[in-house]
Amino acid sequence: MNKLLSHEKGFTLIEQLMILLVLSALLSMIGGKIPNIIESTEAKRQVNMMKQDLQLAAYAAFIKKTRVHVEIHPPQVSYQVIDQKSGEVLASYQHKKGSIKASTFPQGIYFNVNGHPSSGGSLIVKFGSQTYKLTIYLGSGRIHVQKQ
Repeated sequence: MNKLLSHEKGFTLIEQLMILLVLSALLSMIGGKIPNIIESTEAKRQVNMMKQDLQLAAYAAFIKKTRVHVEIHPPQVSYQVIDQKSGEVLASYQHKKGSIKASTFPQGIYFNVNGHPSSGGSLIVKFGSQTYKLTIYLGSGRIHVQKQ
């Protein structure tokens, strides 16, 4: 009879319980971080969308040889990219959960016919617990995003 039991394959009850214990510990560590990962990814996506719209404004001003205005509507993360010559809205964006914490652009941002901003400055935006600073450089019009 002992020979029959020694040839059987499989895990004992103790081994199965140890595997379940290790797996549950790993899942509890990972499970707590998933909402933070999702929030962080969403915040990065929103900030990148803002950066792309600002780059669109600079590009449109250069291509159309017209002045483009980005109207910013704090405290929400809300703005419109407007062609000054035709009055056409090139892009519009509103995020209900995000907020603009600080801005050095009280009149919005203007891009001249060369695609350069009329002034440099920064926007500090917050999405959930994630805070980002978008800096627009005066000479080059380059936009830098930095997590705070």
